[in-house]
Amino acid sequence: MYTVQPALKPVTLYMLTKLYETYQIEAQKKGKKASELIRDAMEDYAQRNFYQKKSMSQLNLNRTVKARDNQKDFLSDYKSDFMDNQTSTSGNGQLEN
Repeated sequence: MYTVQPALKPVTLYMLTKLYETYQIEAQKKGKKASELIRDAMEDYAQRNFYQKKSMSQLNLNRTVKARDNQKDFLSDYKSDFMDNQTSTSGNGQLEN
């Protein structure tokens, strides 16, 4: 199967020798080239720091949530997890220590 590769721009990058050697060792372990790992690291950084994150007003909250067939409501699956992580409460909802 033929896959289209994105256009790559050659760049000169100066980095600490020890850091580059670490990339070479990790790349060899993974059967990749150091340049692939460096590109991946740069893309991860760009995703976290450069691209605008959606605000709550931009999210599509109009989708339908449906309970599973064997559940009364869609929160039933999480109730036991939530209750296991809480300290005991009195009947009035107050936490007891």
